[in-house]
Amino acid sequence: MNRERSARILLIEDNPDHAELIESALRADFRIYWAKSGKSGLEYLQRPSADAMPDVILVDYSLPGFDGLRVIEAIIKEGFDIPLIMITGQGDEEIAVSAMKLGAYDYLVKTGDYLRVLPVVIHNALKRHKTAREKARLEEELKRLSITDDLTGLFNRRYFYNRLEEEAVRAKRYGNPLALVLLDLDHFKQYNDTHGHLEGDNALKKVARVIRQSTREKVDFACRYGGDEFAVIMPGTDKVSAHITAERIKKAVRDMGLGNITVSTGIAEYDKQETVKEFVESADKMLYSEKRGNR
Repeated sequence: MNRERSARILLIEDNPDHAELIESALRADFRIYWAKSGKSGLEYLQRPSADAMPDVILVDYSLPGFDGLRVIEAIIKEGFDIPLIMITGQGDEEIAVSAMKLGAYDYLVKTGDYLRVLPVVIHNALKRHKTAREKARLEEELKRLSITDDLTGLFNRRYFYNRLEEEAVRAKRYGNPLALVLLDLDHFKQYNDTHGHLEGDNALKKVARVIRQSTREKVDFACRYGGDEFAVIMPGTDKVSAHITAERIKKAVRDMGLGNITVSTGIAEYDKQETVKEFVESADKMLYSEKRGNR
């Protein structure tokens, strides 16, 4: 049995006779859940387990309390990603247009052989919804790939500059601190030449993992800045706190024992009067000052 034949339908219909006719037309292909009003339909959507969440919702226009258009509007406002189909005895084109504008997938009038057509309309809605979700998934994946470094999984250099610009604007607007940590691996070329590029790549992955684990999830932005260079954008963080994070990363890398690889860091706190380029240059100067000392 394929997914469409076992799909779950939530029917929001106040007329028992119409509900029975619709259920009889669909029960061979679908599992039907009946709600007698818009309110009970919305309540049902709030409580089912994952295996009871409907795949399609059929909404009658004439409902007690508030009509089908308001029900569709409420369901979409709540963020349910479920195709909606309006069924009504009123062949009013304005209702159809309004339903489609709100986000309904289709519209069916209770006249003629609509019960014979209804399963086809549902199957088409399921196919359209599957296509739309796959398209959205692919677009999200393309977006992720465009801002992610292939090797380490951290954000890439392009994302780094775009994000830093945004965070600088936010820091100016709200007066919050903003710190930047630049990190460079010491002796990485020697390690790479000795152990080979494959092991060199593995070392970069391990360092990236340490950086990710040492920074705040969904707050800080860890990026691969260059070959063996990394950067961490730290919103709401001053230079002192950023230094603590940098030292934590250094220790974790030393503890991994990747040959004689160590980490040099450059830390800067954003001066609201400087440009983003100057902000990066400030951290860069600190980085290479420390790196010369390490050498």
